[in-house]
Amino acid sequence: MGALQVKGPFNISDVGAAPRLPGIYVWYARFAVEEADWNSRYAGSEEMAAVYLMKALKNQFLKYERQEMKVSAATNFSSEWKGTLQEDQLAKWRIGQETDGGADGFGDKLQTCLRDDHSRQALVTMIELAFPLFCAPLYVGKASEQTLRERLKQHKQIYLQLWERYLKDRQFPDRLREPKNFAERAIKLGFAAEDLYCYTLSFDVGADDGLSPSDGTALIEATEWLLNRWATPILGRQ
Repeated sequence: MGALQVKGPFNISDVGAAPRLPGIYVWYARFAVEEADWNSRYAGSEEMAAVYLMKALKNQFLKYERQEMKVSAATNFSSEWKGTLQEDQLAKWRIGQETDGGADGFGDKLQTCLRDDHSRQALVTMIELAFPLFCAPLYVGKASEQTLRERLKQHKQIYLQLWERYLKDRQFPDRLREPKNFAERAIKLGFAAEDLYCYTLSFDVGADDGLSPSDGTALIEATEWLLNRWATPILGRQ
């Protein structure tokens, strides 16, 4: 359909180039590393280069934390129990730990990929090429009553304000107990500007596809609703 078009990726700093059309958008996190993060020439040795890349991988991994789950239970005499459950991200990061018995062999495989510059470069390249097709979305949103450019610039403005606050107060994310929007959740989990990229799927009512503006609004809102429930992105609203 000529009315629908995918554009991107746009870094959060470059969303001013997004379409001036309504539509839906999706945020992803790119694994942002440079050669200094994996090359032994910069690290001083193969061992230290492996340590640096392992640290970068672990830091990226730990950002993908699910939001707290609110739970409640009722018991006899109308007693109620309420609280929150928080995901233990480290439980999934089992490298050389005996708690899982090493059943999946992940630690050994990862160490093989870290052994020298060639294997580390291959790992980084494969992860980069996998973006975004093999990546889970961080957030799916809609711009049905404004343009994608306007909506994404709002994301950018709020995010950059919070990032500046974080640079002055490193404990700020810890105090965000119930982050209420995309920017607050991204800051709380440690996503930096160089991590954040988005794609847009715009709707152009001017295209001769037999769709009216009201058809477009319904299409955008229905698609956004479905995609969020299929993907359950970690930065999505509760």
